[in-house]
Amino acid sequence: MAKSTTPSFIVTRRIITDKRGYDKLNKIERITERMYNAGVRHCIKQLNELKKDVWYQYCLEQFFACKDEKESKQWSKEIFICAAAYQLTEYDLHTYFGRGKASGYEGGIGINIVQKTATALYSAVKKAIFGKKVHFRKFEETFSFEDKKATTGIIYKPETDTVTICGTIFKLKPVRENDIWLQNAMGYKVKYCRVIREPFGVHYHFFLQLVMEGIPPQKHTIGAGTMAIDPGVSTMTSYNGSKLSFKELAPDVNRYQEEVIKEQNRFSKLTRINNPECYDDRGVHIKGMRIKFSKSMKRSKMRLRTAYRKQRIYVEQSNNNLVNEWLEASGSVVKIETMNYKGLQKKSSKTERQDKESVVTDRTGRKRSIRKFKRRKRFGGSILKHAPSGFLSTIKRKVTATCGIVIDVSASKLKASQYDHASDSYEKVSLSDREKMIDGHIVQRDCYSSFIIFHATDENKPDREGCLKGFKKFLICQDELIKEMIHDNFSNPNFGTKLINTKKQQLQEESAAA
Repeated sequence: MAKSTTPSFIVTRRIITDKRGYDKLNKIERITERMYNAGVRHCIKQLNELKKDVWYQYCLEQFFACKDEKESKQWSKEIFICAAAYQLTEYDLHTYFGRGKASGYEGGIGINIVQKTATALYSAVKKAIFGKKVHFRKFEETFSFEDKKATTGIIYKPETDTVTICGTIFKLKPVRENDIWLQNAMGYKVKYCRVIREPFGVHYHFFLQLVMEGIPPQKHTIGAGTMAIDPGVSTMTSYNGSKLSFKELAPDVNRYQEEVIKEQNRFSKLTRINNPECYDDRGVHIKGMRIKFSKSMKRSKMRLRTAYRKQRIYVEQSNNNLVNEWLEASGSVVKIETMNYKGLQKKSSKTERQDKESVVTDRTGRKRSIRKFKRRKRFGGSILKHAPSGFLSTIKRKVTATCGIVIDVSASKLKASQYDHASDSYEKVSLSDREKMIDGHIVQRDCYSSFIIFHATDENKPDREGCLKGFKKFLICQDELIKEMIHDNFSNPNFGTKLINTKKQQLQEESAAA
Protein backbone atom coordinates (compact mmCIF):
# COMPACT_ATOMS: atom_id res chain seq x y z
CA MET A 1 0.00 0.00 0.00
CA ALA A 2 1.44 3.38 -1.02
CA LYS A 3 2.05 5.99 1.62
CA SER A 4 -0.42 8.88 1.59
CA THR A 5 1.07 12.34 1.15
CA THR A 6 -0.44 15.67 2.15
CA PRO A 7 0.86 19.24 1.80
CA SER A 8 3.11 20.26 4.65
CA PHE A 9 5.36 23.08 5.82
CA ILE A 10 7.90 23.55 8.61
CA VAL A 11 7.77 25.81 11.64
CA THR A 12 11.08 26.25 13.53
CA ARG A 13 11.19 27.08 17.24
CA ARG A 14 14.23 27.56 19.50
CA ILE A 15 14.68 24.96 22.29
CA ILE A 16 15.83 26.41 25.62
CA THR A 17 18.39 24.04 27.17
CA ASP A 18 20.37 23.90 30.38
CA LYS A 19 23.66 21.97 30.68
CA ARG A 20 21.90 18.66 31.37
CA GLY A 21 19.48 19.04 28.48
CA TYR A 22 22.29 20.22 26.16
CA ASP A 23 24.33 17.09 26.97
CA LYS A 24 21.32 14.80 26.46
CA LEU A 25 20.49 16.17 23.02
CA ASN A 26 24.13 15.88 21.97
CA LYS A 27 24.14 12.30 23.26
CA ILE A 28 21.12 11.42 21.11
CA GLU A 29 22.91 12.91 18.10
CA ARG A 30 25.95 10.71 18.82
CA ILE A 31 23.75 7.60 19.24
CA THR A 32 22.03 8.14 15.88
CA GLU A 33 25.44 8.73 14.28
CA ARG A 34 26.85 5.47 15.66
CA MET A 35 23.76 3.51 14.67
CA TYR A 36 23.89 4.94 11.16
CA ASN A 37 27.57 4.01 10.76
CA ALA A 38 26.90 0.51 12.14
CA GLY A 39 24.18 0.19 9.50
CA VAL A 40 26.61 1.37 6.81
CA ARG A 41 29.07 -1.39 7.76
CA HIS A 42 26.26 -3.95 7.55
CA CYS A 43 25.04 -2.65 4.18
CA ILE A 44 28.54 -2.63 2.66
CA LYS A 45 28.89 -6.36 3.47
CA GLN A 46 25.48 -7.11 1.95
CA LEU A 47 26.23 -5.00 -1.14
CA ASN A 48 29.51 -6.83 -1.71
CA GLU A 49 27.60 -10.12 -1.64
CA LEU A 50 24.95 -8.69 -3.97
CA LYS A 51 27.58 -7.66 -6.54
CA LYS A 52 28.67 -11.31 -6.84
CA ASP A 53 25.17 -12.34 -7.91
CA VAL A 54 25.22 -13.21 -11.64
CA TRP A 55 21.57 -12.37 -12.25
CA TYR A 56 22.00 -8.98 -10.53
CA GLN A 57 25.01 -8.23 -12.76
CA TYR A 58 23.01 -9.09 -15.88
CA CYS A 59 20.01 -6.96 -14.79
CA LEU A 60 22.27 -3.99 -14.03
CA GLU A 61 23.88 -4.23 -17.48
CA GLN A 62 20.48 -4.35 -19.15
CA PHE A 63 19.23 -1.41 -17.07
CA PHE A 64 22.05 0.88 -18.20
CA ALA A 65 21.93 -0.40 -21.79
CA CYS A 66 18.20 0.00 -22.49
CA LYS A 67 16.82 3.35 -23.58
CA ASP A 68 13.10 2.60 -23.33
CA GLU A 69 11.59 4.02 -20.13
CA LYS A 70 9.11 1.18 -19.56
CA GLU A 71 11.76 -1.47 -20.10
CA SER A 72 14.18 0.28 -17.73
CA LYS A 73 11.49 0.31 -15.03
CA GLN A 74 11.06 -3.44 -15.39
CA TRP A 75 14.79 -4.03 -15.02
CA SER A 76 14.82 -1.66 -12.04
CA LYS A 77 12.12 -3.75 -10.33
CA GLU A 78 14.13 -6.90 -11.00
CA ILE A 79 17.23 -5.29 -9.47
CA PHE A 80 15.33 -4.41 -6.29
CA ILE A 81 14.04 -7.99 -6.10
CA CYS A 82 17.66 -9.17 -6.17
CA ALA A 83 18.53 -6.67 -3.42
CA ALA A 84 15.63 -7.92 -1.29
CA ALA A 85 17.16 -11.41 -1.33
CA TYR A 86 20.19 -9.93 0.45
CA GLN A 87 18.16 -8.08 3.13
CA LEU A 88 18.60 -4.67 1.50
CA THR A 89 15.04 -3.38 1.79
CA GLU A 90 13.83 -0.54 4.00
CA TYR A 91 12.04 -2.88 6.42
CA ASP A 92 15.06 -5.19 6.65
CA LEU A 93 17.09 -2.18 7.77
CA HIS A 94 14.36 -1.29 10.29
CA THR A 95 14.70 -4.80 11.75
CA TYR A 96 18.51 -4.61 11.85
CA PHE A 97 18.47 -1.20 13.55
CA GLY A 98 15.84 -2.41 16.00
CA ARG A 99 18.08 -5.29 17.10
CA GLY A 100 20.94 -2.81 17.58
CA LYS A 101 18.75 -0.58 19.74
CA ALA A 102 17.63 -3.51 21.92
CA SER A 103 21.21 -4.71 22.48
CA GLY A 104 23.12 -1.43 22.81
CA TYR A 105 20.81 1.53 23.46
CA GLU A 106 17.86 0.16 25.42
CA GLY A 107 15.74 3.05 26.70
CA GLY A 108 18.10 5.74 25.37
CA ILE A 109 16.28 6.50 22.13
CA GLY A 110 12.79 5.84 20.73
CA ILE A 111 12.19 3.08 18.19
CA ASN A 112 10.59 5.48 15.69
CA ILE A 113 13.70 7.68 15.72
CA VAL A 114 15.75 4.54 15.09
CA GLN A 115 13.56 3.58 12.13
CA LYS A 116 13.79 7.08 10.63
CA THR A 117 17.59 6.80 10.85
CA ALA A 118 17.33 3.48 9.00
CA THR A 119 15.13 5.11 6.36
CA ALA A 120 17.78 7.81 5.85
CA LEU A 121 20.36 5.06 5.27
CA TYR A 122 18.04 3.24 2.84
CA SER A 123 17.90 6.32 0.60
CA ALA A 124 21.70 5.98 0.22
CA VAL A 125 21.48 2.20 -0.24
CA LYS A 126 19.03 2.62 -3.16
CA LYS A 127 21.67 4.65 -5.00
CA ALA A 128 24.42 2.17 -4.05
CA ILE A 129 22.42 -0.67 -5.63
CA PHE A 130 22.86 1.13 -8.97
CA GLY A 131 26.60 1.71 -8.60
CA LYS A 132 27.04 4.58 -6.12
CA LYS A 133 28.86 4.31 -2.77
CA VAL A 134 27.49 4.37 0.77
CA HIS A 135 29.46 6.80 2.94
CA PHE A 136 29.99 6.84 6.69
CA ARG A 137 29.03 9.91 8.68
CA LYS A 138 32.02 11.77 10.04
CA PHE A 139 32.46 12.29 13.75
CA GLU A 140 30.03 14.97 15.02
CA GLU A 141 28.63 15.49 11.51
CA THR A 142 25.07 14.45 12.44
CA PHE A 143 22.94 17.55 12.94
CA SER A 144 19.36 16.26 13.18
CA PHE A 145 17.10 13.42 14.24
CA GLU A 146 13.36 13.05 13.79
CA ASP A 147 10.36 10.92 14.72
CA LYS A 148 7.69 9.26 12.59
CA LYS A 149 4.64 10.47 14.55
CA ALA A 150 3.69 13.46 16.68
CA THR A 151 2.65 11.28 19.63
CA THR A 152 5.88 9.35 20.31
CA GLY A 153 9.55 10.12 20.88
CA ILE A 154 9.46 13.88 20.16
CA ILE A 155 6.12 15.17 21.47
CA TYR A 156 5.03 18.80 21.24
CA LYS A 157 2.45 19.90 23.85
CA PRO A 158 0.61 23.10 22.82
CA GLU A 159 -1.02 23.52 26.25
CA THR A 160 2.32 24.23 27.94
CA ASP A 161 4.27 25.16 24.76
CA THR A 162 6.91 22.56 25.60
CA VAL A 163 8.44 19.56 23.84
CA THR A 164 9.23 16.18 25.37
CA ILE A 165 12.28 14.52 23.80
CA CYS A 166 12.89 10.91 24.86
CA GLY A 167 11.32 11.56 28.28
CA THR A 168 12.93 14.97 28.99
CA ILE A 169 10.79 18.13 28.93
CA PHE A 170 12.21 21.25 27.24
CA LYS A 171 10.78 24.76 27.10
CA LEU A 172 10.52 26.63 23.80
CA LYS A 173 11.30 30.26 23.14
CA PRO A 174 8.00 32.20 23.46
CA VAL A 175 6.30 33.47 20.32
CA ARG A 176 6.55 37.25 19.90
CA GLU A 177 3.30 39.21 20.06
CA ASN A 178 3.97 40.92 16.72
CA ASP A 179 4.79 37.63 14.92
CA ILE A 180 1.33 37.07 13.43
CA TRP A 181 2.49 34.46 10.91
CA LEU A 182 3.99 32.19 13.59
CA GLN A 183 0.89 32.55 15.78
CA ASN A 184 -1.30 31.44 12.87
CA ALA A 185 1.05 28.63 11.86
CA MET A 186 1.08 27.12 15.36
CA GLY A 187 -2.65 26.46 15.04
CA TYR A 188 -2.13 23.80 12.35
CA LYS A 189 -2.00 20.05 12.98
CA VAL A 190 1.47 18.63 13.75
CA LYS A 191 2.43 15.60 11.61
CA TYR A 192 5.78 14.86 13.28
CA CYS A 193 8.74 16.67 14.84
CA ARG A 194 12.43 17.00 14.14
CA VAL A 195 15.30 18.30 16.30
CA ILE A 196 18.21 20.08 14.62
CA ARG A 197 21.31 21.76 15.98
CA GLU A 198 23.01 24.79 14.51
CA PRO A 199 26.51 26.10 15.35
CA PHE A 200 26.67 29.47 17.11
CA GLY A 201 30.23 30.46 18.01
CA VAL A 202 31.85 27.46 19.71
CA HIS A 203 28.57 25.89 20.92
CA TYR A 204 25.35 24.53 19.43
CA HIS A 205 21.82 25.91 19.64
CA PHE A 206 19.01 23.37 19.33
CA PHE A 207 15.81 23.99 17.38
CA LEU A 208 12.51 22.13 17.09
CA GLN A 209 11.11 21.76 13.58
CA LEU A 210 7.36 21.12 13.60
CA VAL A 211 6.18 19.57 10.32
CA MET A 212 2.66 20.98 9.96
CA GLU A 213 -0.08 19.57 7.76
CA GLY A 214 -1.59 21.88 5.15
CA ILE A 215 -0.62 24.97 3.16
CA PRO A 216 1.24 27.63 5.18
CA PRO A 217 -0.30 31.05 5.90
CA GLN A 218 0.66 33.54 3.21
CA LYS A 219 2.78 36.56 4.11
CA HIS A 220 2.83 38.04 0.62
CA THR A 221 0.16 38.27 -2.05
CA ILE A 222 0.85 36.81 -5.49
CA GLY A 223 0.21 39.18 -8.38
CA ALA A 224 -1.82 38.21 -11.45
CA GLY A 225 -0.14 37.72 -14.79
CA THR A 226 2.56 35.67 -16.51
CA MET A 227 6.25 35.89 -15.70
CA ALA A 228 9.12 34.30 -17.64
CA ILE A 229 12.45 33.50 -15.97
CA ASP A 230 15.74 32.87 -17.73
CA PRO A 231 17.91 31.17 -15.08
CA GLY A 232 21.66 31.65 -14.89
CA VAL A 233 24.43 30.42 -12.62
CA SER A 234 24.68 33.53 -10.46
CA THR A 235 22.00 35.78 -11.99
CA MET A 236 18.29 35.58 -12.84
CA THR A 237 16.37 37.49 -15.50
CA SER A 238 12.59 37.92 -15.49
CA TYR A 239 10.10 39.51 -17.88
CA ASN A 240 6.36 39.87 -17.31
CA GLY A 241 5.31 41.86 -20.36
CA SER A 242 5.58 45.25 -18.65
CA LYS A 243 8.81 45.07 -16.65
CA LEU A 244 12.24 43.56 -17.21
CA SER A 245 14.45 42.63 -14.27
CA PHE A 246 18.07 41.42 -14.11
CA LYS A 247 19.25 40.50 -10.60
CA GLU A 248 22.34 38.94 -9.10
CA LEU A 249 21.56 36.24 -6.53
CA ALA A 250 22.93 37.04 -3.06
CA PRO A 251 25.02 40.07 -4.18
CA ASP A 252 26.91 40.39 -0.86
CA VAL A 253 27.81 36.71 -0.53
CA ASN A 254 31.53 37.42 -1.05
CA ARG A 255 31.62 39.18 2.33
CA TYR A 256 30.54 35.93 4.00
CA GLN A 257 32.78 33.87 1.73
CA GLU A 258 35.81 35.83 2.97
CA GLU A 259 34.94 34.90 6.55
CA VAL A 260 34.67 31.24 5.54
CA ILE A 261 38.10 31.33 3.85
CA LYS A 262 39.59 33.03 6.89
CA GLU A 263 38.30 30.31 9.23
CA GLN A 264 39.38 27.58 6.79
CA ASN A 265 42.95 28.91 6.78
CA ARG A 266 42.96 29.15 10.58
CA PHE A 267 41.72 25.57 10.97
CA SER A 268 44.24 24.28 8.41
CA LYS A 269 47.10 26.05 10.20
CA LEU A 270 46.11 24.62 13.60
CA THR A 271 45.77 21.13 12.08
CA ARG A 272 49.32 21.22 10.72
CA ILE A 273 50.77 22.62 13.94
CA ASN A 274 49.14 19.97 16.15
CA ASN A 275 49.70 17.04 13.74
CA PRO A 276 53.13 17.52 12.08
CA GLU A 277 53.62 13.75 11.75
CA CYS A 278 50.56 13.52 9.44
CA TYR A 279 52.19 15.60 6.67
CA ASP A 280 55.22 14.98 4.44
CA ASP A 281 57.96 17.48 3.51
CA ARG A 282 55.80 19.00 0.77
CA GLY A 283 52.93 19.64 3.20
CA VAL A 284 50.70 16.92 1.71
CA HIS A 285 48.66 14.78 4.09
CA ILE A 286 50.00 11.23 4.42
CA LYS A 287 47.29 8.75 3.51
CA GLY A 288 46.17 6.62 6.47
CA MET A 289 47.48 8.99 9.17
CA ARG A 290 44.71 9.91 11.59
CA ILE A 291 44.43 13.54 12.66
CA LYS A 292 44.04 14.18 16.38
CA PHE A 293 41.83 17.10 17.40
CA SER A 294 43.06 19.47 20.09
CA LYS A 295 40.75 21.82 22.00
CA SER A 296 41.81 24.77 19.85
CA MET A 297 41.08 22.75 16.68
CA LYS A 298 37.60 21.86 17.93
CA ARG A 299 36.84 25.51 18.67
CA SER A 300 38.21 26.55 15.28
CA LYS A 301 36.05 23.95 13.51
CA MET A 302 32.95 25.24 15.30
CA ARG A 303 33.77 28.78 14.17
CA LEU A 304 34.13 27.47 10.61
CA ARG A 305 30.72 25.80 10.82
CA THR A 306 29.28 29.06 12.17
CA ALA A 307 30.71 30.94 9.18
CA TYR A 308 29.12 28.43 6.81
CA ARG A 309 25.78 28.80 8.63
CA LYS A 310 25.86 32.60 8.33
CA GLN A 311 26.56 32.35 4.60
CA ARG A 312 23.77 29.81 4.08
CA ILE A 313 21.22 31.90 6.02
CA TYR A 314 22.15 35.06 4.11
CA VAL A 315 21.77 33.34 0.72
CA GLU A 316 18.38 31.86 1.70
CA GLN A 317 17.03 35.20 2.97
CA SER A 318 18.33 37.15 -0.03
CA ASN A 319 16.83 34.68 -2.51
CA ASN A 320 13.51 34.57 -0.64
CA ASN A 321 13.27 38.38 -0.69
CA LEU A 322 13.85 38.41 -4.46
CA VAL A 323 11.24 35.67 -4.97
CA ASN A 324 8.64 37.66 -3.00
CA GLU A 325 9.44 40.83 -4.94
CA TRP A 326 8.97 39.15 -8.32
CA LEU A 327 5.87 37.15 -7.40
CA GLU A 328 4.11 40.19 -5.94
CA ALA A 329 4.40 41.82 -9.38
CA SER A 330 3.11 38.82 -11.34
CA GLY A 331 3.23 35.18 -10.40
CA SER A 332 -0.01 33.36 -11.16
CA VAL A 333 1.70 31.72 -14.18
CA VAL A 334 5.48 31.29 -14.19
CA LYS A 335 7.48 29.99 -17.15
CA ILE A 336 10.97 28.73 -16.28
CA GLU A 337 13.56 27.46 -18.71
CA THR A 338 14.98 24.10 -17.61
CA MET A 339 18.54 24.12 -16.31
CA ASN A 340 20.73 21.17 -15.26
CA TYR A 341 22.83 22.61 -12.43
CA LYS A 342 24.20 19.16 -11.51
CA GLY A 343 25.89 19.00 -14.89
CA LEU A 344 27.21 22.57 -14.69
CA GLN A 345 28.87 22.10 -11.30
CA LYS A 346 30.93 19.08 -12.43
CA LYS A 347 34.30 19.35 -14.12
CA SER A 348 34.57 18.53 -17.79
CA SER A 349 35.51 14.90 -18.46
CA LYS A 350 37.56 15.84 -21.56
CA THR A 351 41.19 16.96 -21.38
CA GLU A 352 41.90 19.19 -24.38
CA ARG A 353 44.45 21.78 -25.40
CA GLN A 354 43.73 25.33 -26.51
CA ASP A 355 43.77 26.23 -30.21
CA LYS A 356 46.01 29.26 -29.78
CA GLU A 357 49.69 29.04 -28.80
CA SER A 358 51.15 30.77 -25.74
CA VAL A 359 54.77 31.81 -25.13
CA VAL A 360 56.22 30.58 -21.82
CA THR A 361 59.63 30.87 -20.16
CA ASP A 362 61.18 27.82 -18.49
CA ARG A 363 63.66 27.75 -15.59
CA THR A 364 66.69 28.23 -17.84
CA GLY A 365 65.20 31.41 -19.30
CA ARG A 366 64.49 29.89 -22.70
CA LYS A 367 61.22 30.92 -24.34
CA ARG A 368 59.07 28.49 -26.24
CA SER A 369 55.51 28.35 -27.55
CA ILE A 370 53.07 25.73 -26.29
CA ARG A 371 49.35 25.04 -26.41
CA LYS A 372 48.04 25.18 -22.85
CA PHE A 373 45.37 22.82 -21.54
CA LYS A 374 41.80 24.08 -21.49
CA ARG A 375 40.34 24.67 -18.06
CA ARG A 376 38.17 21.75 -16.95
CA LYS A 377 36.46 23.82 -14.25
CA ARG A 378 32.92 24.97 -14.81
CA PHE A 379 30.56 26.74 -12.40
CA GLY A 380 30.74 24.72 -9.16
CA GLY A 381 31.95 27.64 -7.03
CA SER A 382 29.32 30.08 -8.30
CA ILE A 383 26.52 27.56 -7.83
CA LEU A 384 27.68 26.92 -4.26
CA LYS A 385 27.72 30.63 -3.40
CA HIS A 386 24.51 31.81 -5.12
CA ALA A 387 22.26 28.68 -4.86
CA PRO A 388 20.31 29.19 -8.14
CA SER A 389 18.58 25.80 -7.91
CA GLY A 390 17.27 26.67 -4.44
CA PHE A 391 15.96 29.97 -5.82
CA LEU A 392 13.96 28.18 -8.53
CA SER A 393 12.69 25.58 -6.04
CA THR A 394 11.43 28.39 -3.78
CA ILE A 395 9.56 30.01 -6.68
CA LYS A 396 7.91 26.72 -7.67
CA ARG A 397 6.94 25.95 -4.07
CA LYS A 398 5.36 29.37 -3.46
CA VAL A 399 3.51 29.45 -6.78
CA THR A 400 2.04 25.96 -6.39
CA ALA A 401 1.07 26.70 -2.76
CA THR A 402 -1.17 29.54 -4.00
CA CYS A 403 -2.74 27.41 -6.76
CA GLY A 404 -0.57 29.03 -9.43
CA ILE A 405 0.86 27.34 -12.52
CA VAL A 406 4.54 26.57 -13.13
CA ILE A 407 5.48 25.75 -16.74
CA ASP A 408 8.87 24.15 -17.44
CA VAL A 409 10.13 25.25 -20.85
CA SER A 410 12.61 22.89 -22.50
CA ALA A 411 15.88 24.68 -23.20
CA SER A 412 16.91 22.17 -25.88
CA LYS A 413 13.65 22.60 -27.83
CA LEU A 414 13.11 26.36 -27.43
CA LYS A 415 16.77 27.46 -27.92
CA ALA A 416 15.96 30.92 -26.60
CA SER A 417 19.57 32.16 -26.69
CA GLN A 418 19.92 31.22 -30.39
CA TYR A 419 16.56 32.40 -31.75
CA ASP A 420 16.08 35.58 -33.80
CA HIS A 421 12.38 36.38 -34.16
CA ALA A 422 12.97 39.00 -36.86
CA SER A 423 14.51 36.51 -39.31
CA ASP A 424 12.85 33.45 -37.72
CA SER A 425 16.22 31.69 -37.59
CA TYR A 426 18.62 30.16 -35.10
CA GLU A 427 22.25 31.20 -34.71
CA LYS A 428 24.56 29.83 -32.04
CA VAL A 429 26.24 32.61 -30.02
CA SER A 430 29.38 32.32 -27.92
CA LEU A 431 28.87 32.39 -24.16
CA SER A 432 31.21 35.39 -23.88
CA ASP A 433 28.97 37.48 -26.16
CA ARG A 434 26.49 39.25 -23.87
CA GLU A 435 24.74 41.29 -26.59
CA LYS A 436 22.90 40.40 -29.80
CA MET A 437 21.73 42.38 -32.82
CA ILE A 438 17.99 41.81 -33.39
CA ASP A 439 16.14 43.74 -36.13
CA GLY A 440 18.73 46.52 -35.99
CA HIS A 441 18.60 46.86 -32.19
CA ILE A 442 21.21 45.76 -29.65
CA VAL A 443 19.63 43.57 -26.97
CA GLN A 444 21.12 41.93 -23.91
CA ARG A 445 21.36 38.18 -24.36
CA ASP A 446 19.72 37.02 -21.09
CA CYS A 447 17.01 39.68 -21.26
CA TYR A 448 16.12 38.69 -24.79
CA SER A 449 16.01 35.02 -23.76
CA SER A 450 13.46 35.84 -21.04
CA PHE A 451 11.43 37.69 -23.70
CA ILE A 452 11.44 34.57 -25.93
CA ILE A 453 10.47 32.35 -22.96
CA PHE A 454 7.58 34.72 -22.21
CA HIS A 455 6.28 34.12 -25.75
CA ALA A 456 6.92 30.35 -25.77
CA THR A 457 4.03 28.08 -26.80
CA ASP A 458 2.88 24.88 -25.10
CA GLU A 459 4.93 22.91 -27.67
CA ASN A 460 8.14 24.67 -26.48
CA LYS A 461 8.34 26.70 -29.69
CA PRO A 462 8.67 30.51 -30.00
CA ASP A 463 5.46 32.37 -30.85
CA ARG A 464 6.84 34.58 -33.64
CA GLU A 465 3.70 36.69 -34.01
CA GLY A 466 3.68 37.44 -30.28
CA CYS A 467 7.38 38.33 -30.42
CA LEU A 468 6.84 40.73 -33.33
CA LYS A 469 3.97 42.47 -31.53
CA GLY A 470 5.71 42.73 -28.16
CA PHE A 471 9.27 43.56 -29.26
CA LYS A 472 8.80 47.35 -29.05
CA LYS A 473 7.52 47.02 -25.48
CA PHE A 474 10.52 44.84 -24.65
CA LEU A 475 12.93 47.49 -25.98
CA ILE A 476 11.25 50.12 -23.77
CA CYS A 477 11.55 47.81 -20.73
CA GLN A 478 15.21 47.14 -21.54
CA ASP A 479 15.89 50.87 -21.79
CA GLU A 480 14.24 51.45 -18.38
CA LEU A 481 16.27 48.60 -16.87
CA ILE A 482 19.55 50.10 -18.10
CA LYS A 483 18.59 53.51 -16.67
CA GLU A 484 17.94 51.87 -13.28
CA MET A 485 21.33 50.13 -13.45
CA ILE A 486 23.09 53.41 -14.18
CA HIS A 487 21.24 55.13 -11.33
CA ASP A 488 22.09 52.31 -8.89
CA ASN A 489 25.68 52.06 -10.20
CA PHE A 490 25.07 48.36 -10.98
CA SER A 491 27.76 46.40 -12.80
CA ASN A 492 27.93 42.69 -13.47
CA PRO A 493 30.09 40.89 -16.07
CA ASN A 494 27.17 38.60 -16.91
CA PHE A 495 25.16 41.59 -18.15
CA GLY A 496 27.99 43.12 -20.15
CA THR A 497 29.10 46.75 -20.47
CA LYS A 498 28.29 47.70 -24.05
CA LEU A 499 24.64 48.65 -23.52
CA ILE A 500 25.35 50.48 -20.24
CA ASN A 501 28.24 52.49 -21.71
CA THR A 502 26.19 53.39 -24.79
CA LYS A 503 23.31 54.60 -22.64
CA LYS A 504 25.67 56.60 -20.38
CA GLN A 505 27.12 58.35 -23.40
CA GLN A 506 23.64 59.07 -24.75
CA LEU A 507 22.51 60.56 -21.41
CA GLN A 508 25.65 62.71 -21.22
CA GLU A 509 25.03 64.06 -24.73
CA GLU A 510 21.41 64.84 -23.88
CA SER A 511 22.42 66.68 -20.69
CA ALA A 512 25.11 68.62 -22.57
CA ALA A 513 22.63 69.62 -25.30
CA ALA A 514 20.10 70.76 -22.71
